[in-house]
Amino acid sequence: MWEKVQETGRRYHSLRGLAKVQVFWQGKDATVSQALVVEKPDRFRAETLNPFGFGFPLLLMATDGVQLAVMVPGEGRMFRGEATSRNLQRFTRVPLYLDDLVRFILYEVPVIPHDQRQAYRIVDGRRLLEMRDGDLRRQELYFSPAEQLQEALYYEGEELTLRVRYDSFSAAADSFPRSASLDMPGHQARASLLFSELETNISPKTDLFLLATPPGYEEVPIPE
Repeated sequence: MWEKVQETGRRYHSLRGLAKVQVFWQGKDATVSQALVVEKPDRFRAETLNPFGFGFPLLLMATDGVQLAVMVPGEGRMFRGEATSRNLQRFTRVPLYLDDLVRFILYEVPVIPHDQRQAYRIVDGRRLLEMRDGDLRRQELYFSPAEQLQEALYYEGEELTLRVRYDSFSAAADSFPRSASLDMPGHQARASLLFSELETNISPKTDLFLLATPPGYEEVPIPE
């Protein structure tokens, strides 16, 4: 199971796709369609599409891992700032570091530092790989009978801090999940995405993750 975790994490390095994204954050929820381009370790581009299917996008966000730029066509403004988790959260509503968000989308679950590792077979046929960092942290990884990674749970002590789930695999044993979700109970945050179009292991151009300020736009720093 440990070898399967490492193999799965190395399998995908980038993707491009169209997805329905749902986010619930501190009592508020939103559902949008986004065109996504993601590349390890920390390149991310999300274009929130106009629900009418034409005209400018509602929002365009891109980062090369250093700078975060967010264009809001409806306001004629371009926000710029460092690609910190705090700045990213202002627009994604997902309280994660950029590299962790990229890895989760690309079907790689970050593994906690640990000194204990055990594997079990569960009654329903699934397999469980449990890792512990003493009594401080625990991580549980669940695999299908076909050895596809389906779920990852992260604990601080006995408190569940993060749950990640993957679903909608094709028949191929090494298929990419078209559905993913994460739940962070302590932050009152949930997010999910469902791909309708998807390409993996592409070679995106570097300039996709860099946004120039269009003529007539006001360029402002991301607010503190």
